[in-house]
Amino acid sequence: MSEAELICDLPRLGELSAEWDALAVMNAAPESGPAWMIGWWRHVAPHEAQLRVVAVHDRGQLIGIAPLYVDLGQPRLCRRHRLLASDFSGYVTPLALPDRAWEVADAVAHALRASEPRPAALELGPLPATSSWAMALRERWPGALRPLAYRADLLEVPTISLHQGSFEEWLQSRSSRFRANCHRYRRRFEQEGGTERISTPATVSADIQTFTRLHIARWQGLGSSRLAALGERLPVLIGELAAALLGEGRFRLLIFEIDGEPISADLCLTAGGEIIGVNIGWDERFKHLSAPRLSMLSMIERGFRHGDRRFSLGWGRVDYKHAFANGSDAASWDVLLPVGSQLPPVLARAAPAVASRRALQSAKRLLPANEVDRLRVLRKRISRARQ
Repeated sequence: MSEAELICDLPRLGELSAEWDALAVMNAAPESGPAWMIGWWRHVAPHEAQLRVVAVHDRGQLIGIAPLYVDLGQPRLCRRHRLLASDFSGYVTPLALPDRAWEVADAVAHALRASEPRPAALELGPLPATSSWAMALRERWPGALRPLAYRADLLEVPTISLHQGSFEEWLQSRSSRFRANCHRYRRRFEQEGGTERISTPATVSADIQTFTRLHIARWQGLGSSRLAALGERLPVLIGELAAALLGEGRFRLLIFEIDGEPISADLCLTAGGEIIGVNIGWDERFKHLSAPRLSMLSMIERGFRHGDRRFSLGWGRVDYKHAFANGSDAASWDVLLPVGSQLPPVLARAAPAVASRRALQSAKRLLPANEVDRLRVLRKRISRARQ
């Protein structure tokens, strides 16, 4: 018989870290484990947020977890429950042992229905689009009426399958032009005295400072970066990730140097054979060396050596990702609206956002990319004005 525990304080959540991390590895979900999510909670979460994590146990064993928080900065009747780090990640998801997701969903739904404040909206995303969590939570929600459900957004995620057997076989499967470009990138890098290395316990502290410096410098004058916006919190967050994951080979900070001077720092996290890129920073003086492409090649090669199965490149729009991808997935933002006294005001707030997203999807089919980007910026401004 499974039992749900509603966790509202960080110390108790920390006690579950080992079992929670094992679920993240089992589900190949690097950004849904405790290192990433608790790091986000400690250094990024809104001030008005409160933990509402539901842990599900069976005879003392953690069989599933829904790492949620409630945004108390919203009006009382419109308070949203969201997944931790949902605004900071490529994918986040509840976790469960194999074949027990619907049982966990049942326990989570009942725990949330009985919690205070009750969810006015349950926002699940960015989830893998093939995930059944939204459906399972909706179907197992207690009461005579199921929550209303809608998909707020759906974005393509380019991926790289690492099933070919070796890096050389993967490279051979690509076009002759792609292979020629890769060889040219590496040859040019070597000719200029370039070397690469992965962070070790002895170098990681200095390498984190290098990553921070290069990433923030890269984004100056270019707009917003979720990481650069953290300022002094950024190296602290990455340091905590390294402390939790470096020893297991799941924290991979790749440094490129020219004659001993760092020119690029690329951070990836892994779990259960899934690699996900966190971000990269590079020195614009060495732009001609194509550091992002070089780094991706090396991360792919290391993935093969570690026996990883897939490299998820994230849903951000970066053209070179598609040049490397040999597959695709999708990230979805699914929303459940429980039926109750809070439903009318929640619907009133949600309807314009849903309409604008649908309009944006139509615009993508009809307008040039630069016009779509202008519409996206306008939509964000409207959304912030409503909050």
